[in-house]
Amino acid sequence: MPMIRLTAPAGALTEQGRGSVQKDLAGVLLRWEGAPDTAFFRAQAWSYLVELPEGAQTTAEDDAPRFLVEVTVPRRAPSPSAARPVWSTR
Repeated sequence: MPMIRLTAPAGALTEQGRGSVQKDLAGVLLRWEGAPDTAFFRAQAWSYLVELPEGAQTTAEDDAPRFLVEVTVPRRAPSPSAARPVWSTR
């Protein structure tokens, strides 16, 4: 089963973004894997949102919010024929 984890500073996402980002990222991951868009495969794509408390993330330069996306897919997934760029402009 694919798993995606987004770590973000608390308050960095809008309410709308917070409400949709997990399903949006999981959908991108499933498309990248070449999985069919069915309820069964959507149920297998686990998604986590980890919000860090204020001050838990910084750089030596500034305090601008940074996002960490971690992706885990089963061994041998995606197939070489399904592999393609994850992001594209719409």
